[in-house]
Amino acid sequence: MDRSRADRILEDWTAVAGEARRPAAPPRPVAVRGGLPSLGLAGAGLLVVGLVIAVVWVGRPGPNGGIGAPSTQPSPTATPAATPTTPTTTPTTTPVPTIGPCDPAGLSARITLWDGAAGHRIAHVELKNAGSTPCSVPASAKPQLVDGRGSVLIDGSSPPTSGLLTVDPGRTLKTLVQDGDYCGSTPVAPVTVAFVLDGGGRIVAAPFSPTDATVPPCLSSPGSAGDIEMQPWAP
Repeated sequence: MDRSRADRILEDWTAVAGEARRPAAPPRPVAVRGGLPSLGLAGAGLLVVGLVIAVVWVGRPGPNGGIGAPSTQPSPTATPAATPTTPTTTPTTTPVPTIGPCDPAGLSARITLWDGAAGHRIAHVELKNAGSTPCSVPASAKPQLVDGRGSVLIDGSSPPTSGLLTVDPGRTLKTLVQDGDYCGSTPVAPVTVAFVLDGGGRIVAAPFSPTDATVPPCLSSPGSAGDIEMQPWAP
């Protein structure tokens, strides 16, 4: 009940009370059993007024719209806790080390055997990576037959193209070198083979023995250039 309604009730009550007429003879007091004092007209009026005020008070709408309801504050809404997110890690790529060409000084080659067939001599050669890191060598190189003074007895041809082979530390590659038709002067021991690399380096194999003077027989006229070739390196 709003305030204007309470005012109207009080106004209506005042109007009714104003029209009431006092009786010709005063009413006899009525004894109220139970020891309570009797109430006069004025007391009854005050009692009614008090009841009206109580009704008006009880009928007031509460803050939340209910009649006479106590004022309540809305409970605060709990803020949900933030869900922790797992940081995303970007996988890192380990760079692959670049394998460079072998340093001729870090390679050791040697003749392990000589074979002969049809006027040719065939040297069995091993090439080892004596360094501490992997490196690469051409699969083929320009072969030479050389004597103990380093003179080139037979000079080969450079290969047109050549792939690369990776040689791990301590690993060995093998090849066969075939030469023929040597028509030069008597060589100075020891005779061995050498390999000229594309970059200008040169690998000279250790001879089969300190006194080895193996050369192929001359099958042409004196001064012939001879021939020499190698098979590609292989594990």
